[in-house]
Order: sequence, then C-alpha cells, then structure tokens
Amino acid sequence: MVQAKSSCQVWGIVAVLLAAGGGEAELLTFASPADWNSWQIPQGLAQFDERGYLQLVKYRKNINAVSDAQLFSHPTQKRGEVRGGIWQAGSNSATAPLIIDGDPATFWQPVPDDAVENWTVEIDLGRAVLAEEIRLTFPDREGARPFSQFSVFVATGARIQGTDDVFKYELAYRTTRPNKEALVWFSIGGERDTTRVVERRPDVDLENESHHRTVQYILIEVDEKSAAAALAEVEVISAGDNVSIGTLARGGFFSNGVLAQQPQNMFDGIMDTNGAIVTVTYGGRDLRGWLESGVWWAVDLGALFWIDEIYLYNKEQGEGLSSFQNDFLNSGTGFQILFSDGARTISGDIDYTPLILEPRWQSDHERTRLQFRYLFQPRKIRYLFFHALADEGWYTQPMEFMLFSQGHPAQVALRSNFIDLGKVRGEGQAKAIKALFWDAELPPGTRLQLRSRSGNELGEVYTFHNKAGEVVTETQWNSLPKAVRGATDTTVVVGNDWGEWSNVYQFSGETFKSESPRRFIQLEAIQSTEDFHVAPVVRSLSIEFEDALVREAKGRLSPRQTRANADTRFRYTVWPRAAGEDSGFDLLRLVIPSPVAEDSVVVQVGGRLVAPRAIAMRGDSLLITLPEPVSRDSVEVEFTARFLRNATVVSLDLGHSGRPGLWQSVEAAERQANVVFLPDLASRRRLIGDLEIAPHVLTPNGDGLNEAVEIRFAIFKVERPQAQVLIFDLAGRLVAELPPDAGRDVQVFRWSGRNQGGELVEPGIYLCHIAVGAKAGKDVAIEPIAVAY
Repeated sequence: MVQAKSSCQVWGIVAVLLAAGGGEAELLTFASPADWNSWQIPQGLAQFDERGYLQLVKYRKNINAVSDAQLFSHPTQKRGEVRGGIWQAGSNSATAPLIIDGDPATFWQPVPDDAVENWTVEIDLGRAVLAEEIRLTFPDREGARPFSQFSVFVATGARIQGTDDVFKYELAYRTTRPNKEALVWFSIGGERDTTRVVERRPDVDLENESHHRTVQYILIEVDEKSAAAALAEVEVISAGDNVSIGTLARGGFFSNGVLAQQPQNMFDGIMDTNGAIVTVTYGGRDLRGWLESGVWWAVDLGALFWIDEIYLYNKEQGEGLSSFQNDFLNSGTGFQILFSDGARTISGDIDYTPLILEPRWQSDHERTRLQFRYLFQPRKIRYLFFHALADEGWYTQPMEFMLFSQGHPAQVALRSNFIDLGKVRGEGQAKAIKALFWDAELPPGTRLQLRSRSGNELGEVYTFHNKAGEVVTETQWNSLPKAVRGATDTTVVVGNDWGEWSNVYQFSGETFKSESPRRFIQLEAIQSTEDFHVAPVVRSLSIEFEDALVREAKGRLSPRQTRANADTRFRYTVWPRAAGEDSGFDLLRLVIPSPVAEDSVVVQVGGRLVAPRAIAMRGDSLLITLPEPVSRDSVEVEFTARFLRNATVVSLDLGHSGRPGLWQSVEAAERQANVVFLPDLASRRRLIGDLEIAPHVLTPNGDGLNEAVEIRFAIFKVERPQAQVLIFDLAGRLVAELPPDAGRDVQVFRWSGRNQGGELVEPGIYLCHIAVGAKAGKDVAIEPIAVAY
C-alpha cells in the first residue's frame, strides 16, 4: 500500500523553554515564517511582511498584469504545465525576459541579421485578465532606439487547435507612421461594453471602465526594421487581482444543478476550460422552473472578501474550439446573482441577498450580449448563487467569472496542524495547557479571534485511487490487480476524545478554554476587518503549558436523573492516575449551574471523610481546598443542588495551590457520566414553574410588616432566561416594571407597592405579569397581589 500523507498532519515541535523541569511552564511560540509553515493557511490569502510578521494579502485594482505573471501557471498541449512569462521570441530569445523585468534600463533587441518576420515576441500573462491598457516603453539612447513600425496583437488564451497551442490573435494597435516615442500606450477595448453600475461608486469613471478586453497573450511584431531597434518594458494594465482564481485551492467549494455543469471552470483563470448551461434539447422536455430543472450553481469562495466588481465572460460563436457554423451560443434568457456573507437562516440554510438581476433580453442587440461587467459598492461576500430566470433558451458556455476587490479580505481563518505537545521532551505524555498569548497589531476595525480544541487520540482516514487517479472504495481497491492499483492517501483526523472548538479567547493570556491536560491541540486564528484598507498583523502566538498535575483523571456524577427544581443529593467521584513525579492536586473546582449551600458539602478521600480547608461558592463554581495534595486516591464530593434544565453538565477541574493558574479538567468516565437529566421536563409545557408570591397581601404602611412582596419562580428549558416582571392595575395600565434579578436559576423579584414614579399605589387588587420571552412554550404567568393599608 503506497501512502501519501495529507497536509493536515501532526507537527513535531521544538518548544521555547521558559523554565525546565516538572511543574514549570514552557512556551511554544509561532513567530517566524518557518513556524507558521506548520499552519494550514488558505492559499494566496496570507503573507509575511518584511519583518516576518503574518498578515492578510491586499487585493489590488489597476494592476500591471505582467509584473506577477510568473506567479500563475496553466496547462498546455505541448509544454505541460507552464508559468507565465515570455511565451516565445523569434529573435534573441535569451534577452526577451528583460521586457517584463520591471527595469526600464534593460531591454530586448532583435538580432539585426534575422528576418523581420522573426522580430517578434509573445508574452503569456499566466491567466486571463480583464485588460484595459497596454504600455510599451522603449530605450532611447545610442545603440538602442524605439521600434519604428510595429503591431500589437492580443489573444484570450482559448486554443483554436485541439492538439496544439495555437491562439487566435486580434489586432490591438498598429503604428500608422514611424514611431520615435519612448512611451507608447493605448486602450484595448474590443468587447462590447456591457458595464453596468449597480450602485454608484465615487471611484468609477465610466468612460475608462468601458474599455476592456479579456487577454492572456500579447504578441508584438516589428513591421519594419530600423537601426538599433529595442524594447525595454511591456505593461498590461488590468482591472485588478482576480479573487476567483484559487478558489478550490484555498478550501472553496462548488455545487450545481444538473443543467449547469462544471462551474469551477469559471474560477480558474484558464480560457481553455468552461462551464456549460444548456436547456435546449432536440426531443423537448417539460418546463419545471429553474430550481427543479437544475439551472443554477453556487460557490463557497473559501473566505470572506470585500467584493465590488463582477465580470462574466461567455464563449462566443467560433471562439476556441467551437464552430462558427454549428454553435448558436448565447447568454441565456436572464439570470440572477445572489450573495451571502455566511449568515444563516433559522433553518440553518445560507441566507442569500439579491445582488444582480439581468432580465430576459428584449431585442436582438441585447440577445447577442455575451460579456457582462457589474460595478457596485464593496460588500462582504463568501457565497454566491447564480440561477436562470427560466429553464429554457440556454445554450451557454461561461468561460470566466471574475471577482474583484480593492483591499484585504474581510475574514480569513487559519488553522494549525495537530500540535503534539508530548514531543517536547520526547516522553509522549499529555500536558496541562495553561493559556494562549498573542502579540498583534490591530488597527481600528480589525480583529484577531482565537479558538482551540484538544485531544489525546488521532485517527486516520484512507482515500483509495486506481492507476488513473480516480477515487475508488477500499473494497474496489483490494479487488484490483496490483498493477492497476493507485496510491492511498492518508488523512490524519481528530480522535473520539476531542471536544468541540472552544469559545473565542477575549484577551492575550486568557486561560486555556479546551480540555486539559491533552497531548494534541489545534488552534484556529480568525483575522477580520471592517475596513478593507487595513488588516490585523500577527507578530507572534504562544501556547503556555506544563506537566499535568496527574497523568489522567476520570469522574462520574450520580444520580444521573432527578426532578426539575427539586433538592437532590449528588455525589461526584474522581479517580486519578499518577506517576511518581506528578505533583497531584489539592484544589477542586466544580462548575455547577445552580447555587450550592456550603454546609451541604461532604468530602471523602480514599473512602475517608476529610475536613476541607475551605469551601466557597463563587459564581457558578464550587471551590474546595483539600487538607493535603492527592495523587492516587479517589475523591468523592457530595452536595445538594437543584437543576432547571435538562442535560445539565457538571464539570470538575483539579488544581494545586502551589501551581496557581493551572486547572486540569476531569474526563467523564463514560459518555454522559457528568450529565444530569430531568425526564419530567419533556412533558412540561410551562416554562415558568414553582411560582411563589409572599405575602399575597402587601401592607406598605411603615410598621415593618409585609412592607414588600417577594416574587420567586423558576424558569425551565430556557438556556439564558431573561424574565420580565410587570405590575398592572385591573384596568390594564402599567404601574411598575420591576428591576431584573441577578440570579441564575431561581428568579427573585421584589415590589414595595410603589409605581414607576416612586409613589405608593392606591389600595386594591393588582396583577403581577411574568414573561420569559421564549420562542416556544407557555412563557407567561399572571397572579394577583392585594395592596391594603
């Protein structure tokens, strides 16, 4: 079995030690390009500045597409995969690259004795661009003069021969008199102008924007020899960096209906590939609408971008390998493009918003349009959805769907490979992870958000291929003769003990939010900006960790079922496993979403009752200090509590008074071993229960008796209850709104018989109106209160 490891692998690390030895913190830091190479950085979306700091790329407008042609590659018929640059030169080919080196002091000069038909040079931009202008710079000094008579041709990059790299060139410029200028520039509009300003933009000059042509190859021919003829630089000014290129490589994804095939071919910058939207059939078919017929496609761009321009190029009749005689290519019968920044509907679907509506053509002039350019205000886009307005009249081959931006991406997520903390000292043990630290430049409007997850186990998923590279099942692969078996790729994935991604870390140095101790961790860094002119810059990111208190600790809570809001006696038992050098623990932190009376707590160590040094309830945490460290004995904690929500999790962390800031989480001994279920809640429709109002008669007369009424109730099945308590008179007029209670579970409100203005109300009957504001269930309760004095 031949295995090729995938990119998401385990990273063997070298830690920067703050201090060596058990129980002392170590720091693993990412601070250089070599460090960050172990991260999964979406292709083309992040880079390192001159200081070595990590930052998001910045997409540009009005670029010279020649200057970075070598960064793009594409397949060819005769040469295989090639990068952009000089495609070929008919004379003096060794110096031809000097016309694209960005240095006007260097130049290409044809050999004087070569025939004039060989005084040619061709440039490959590496991808198709939306070109607007070409600039030629000539040297003008002794021994090197401008071309006198010459022509410039351009080609889209679509081949016109099936087995060779032959392109259809069209004239873009030709001298009409001898040239003596050192700089010659010209617009290269050629495609019918369909530029439409969807929304007004101050940076848009419609006159300039209307001159454009799709170009990949430029051919320059000298028409007449002249003395010392030379060319220094060629520039192709284009609309900007095409965001679409690289969508799949950076983790994007495509989906489509059955009549809108291969949309990914529109996002590759290669004019030799195309999608296909065909609804025309010779035998006819039933019209069922665009959705049911499948005349749609969608794309996840792999990140969130600030997009302000779309350019759609559909193949023309006779273009590329198509025929002039038999092809009746069109741009369909109207379409709509919708976008989303990733927001979801209540049902979990992508929430799309209309962006562009191209109605059905109304004239022959409109019917023959094949290229469309749309300009609009920058907006955050991750998902695009294209659909026809009708499932008829389409015979379209879309070649490119270009997207343009004028700044940094709006949001990019970077993930580390699996980090093996057990390799720090080579002992392969889990580590107690204390905190995350980072140092970053965050201009106004930018954010850096970190998340983590951790585990002790990793798994492997195998992908099998045949000799042709096609994916097959394991059974099929095993049944193939060895001669036709292909490679087997191995992908490392999280094991069964990994938790979900943590909540976002709010500040540098915050306590580690995922399970600890763990051997493996993975981090996610989300960089975002609300201003596309600026972006976060990450100088460093560090993980603080140290040896665990004990090698392992597992726990179980009992009983696992009880009644809602009923006092119940619980026991949490933890079983530690330690090695000789482990420090053990003398601090317990039980996270319980319900108050616990300190005098109800009983602790046993190794089956013996012990007297804790301290017991305190702080927020949702019950803190217990043991009389001495424990490393191998079991520990039991009994306490009385009441719960209001089903599947309540009670977690336990271990600490050591000599190692402040370090908490080691206790794993559940088996699935849901630390979860309390409330079966009676399933049939309960009322969200407000156990309502008590005392006294029912309020006498605010200053005698110290019954001066205020206490309203006490529980809220069930609501994760973050926000109760509202209002007092009305019998006419339905609002008398008072009681201030919210700070309690977590059982809500307590008090009313002293005063109205909103602080005055005593008149004696009589009033109504106490309690509301939860939940989306489901009976969330209102009304009870009378009498006022007498």
